[in-house]
Amino acid sequence: MPLKKITGLFSSFLIFLFIFTFKTGNINAAISGSSVPADNSYGSLWYFSCRSFLCLPEDINESKKKEKITEGTQKGVYLTGYSMGILKKREEIYKLINETELNCIVFNAKDDSGYINYDTKVKLAAESEAKNILYDIDEVLKEMNERNIYSIARVVAFKDAVIPKVHPEFAIKDLRNGKPLYSEGSSWPDIYCEDYWDYVIDIVKELAIKGIDEIQFDYIRGPARGNIAYADYTYNINNNSKSWALQNFLMKVRAAVKDYNIKISADVFGFVLIENNDQGIGQLIEDIEPYLDYLYPMPYPSHYSTGFLGYKLPEEHPYEVVRYTLEKGLARVNKSNCIMMPWIQAFGLKINYTKNDILAQIKASEDLGINGFLFWNASNKYEIVRQALFERYQLSENLK
Repeated sequence: MPLKKITGLFSSFLIFLFIFTFKTGNINAAISGSSVPADNSYGSLWYFSCRSFLCLPEDINESKKKEKITEGTQKGVYLTGYSMGILKKREEIYKLINETELNCIVFNAKDDSGYINYDTKVKLAAESEAKNILYDIDEVLKEMNERNIYSIARVVAFKDAVIPKVHPEFAIKDLRNGKPLYSEGSSWPDIYCEDYWDYVIDIVKELAIKGIDEIQFDYIRGPARGNIAYADYTYNINNNSKSWALQNFLMKVRAAVKDYNIKISADVFGFVLIENNDQGIGQLIEDIEPYLDYLYPMPYPSHYSTGFLGYKLPEEHPYEVVRYTLEKGLARVNKSNCIMMPWIQAFGLKINYTKNDILAQIKASEDLGINGFLFWNASNKYEIVRQALFERYQLSENLK
């Protein structure tokens, strides 16, 4: 039969279904994608025929509850406190999670500036005016729990422009003037200062009581750039290594939350997986990973220098860069119970990243047996992630 005739017959069939569905009074449900009643066989036929014809994932526009995740299968996106405070944005991300294999959200609890983004009751936060309330944490946790979405509270550990203003004694000092050191656009609490550790731990305990599934420490390090030549760690009275400070901080965190059902994780630079030292910032993998449930390296191809692996522009080679980095890291963490999963670059720096670049990074991870990943986009724009995950779904369906 000629193709033109086949196309005509199929079009007529769809028109017939459309008219018949309209007469049953369920066309609005069919068009909107809302659930079609079980006793409406014609409406159901129209709905599923259209979905199949358009190659849409099975759960698109359906209010299905996500399955509870197993360890090491976190697949999520990052949201700022501002995004968490916008219902429309949360609903957009909930929809993305519902339509794809995503199952978690990483959101700011203590942000890059040192502000707490929810209504914390921690005394030092109130005294230091460190509260910048952007969302109701009880409300958003309720929403996520109803959808079985795994919650990860991002706590920026040792980059904090707020506390050193009120307690300059907590800060890394500048050798030139004795004032808090300013580096990477911020002041930094001294990573050896246990009074500051206790402040962060109070926040962690509060989040644990709230029912957060996981605490993720970011900036768990000393400053890496800027005025680091003038950094004076006055609390380091025994001349201990920076990795010793981070190790002992995590040990104290562990002791504080031992009675809570919560996971502890940390973000680290991708390059610390490659080099067997702490890169001058304290991130020595062997020292810190025994106290972590999860380790999230950031092997963003855009952050590697010209010449890395022989590439003029490493950002153009996401698979090779990510795989090489993670392979080096796996050899160092596989001896413990800590599970490593990468942050995936969901943005472009020198080039425009597409869904293919997203898929390349995922493939690099999965080729090494890693089952989870997180997407980072500072602006919280995840259209290319949606495109990539839809394509993964379609490819997997074609292989069945």
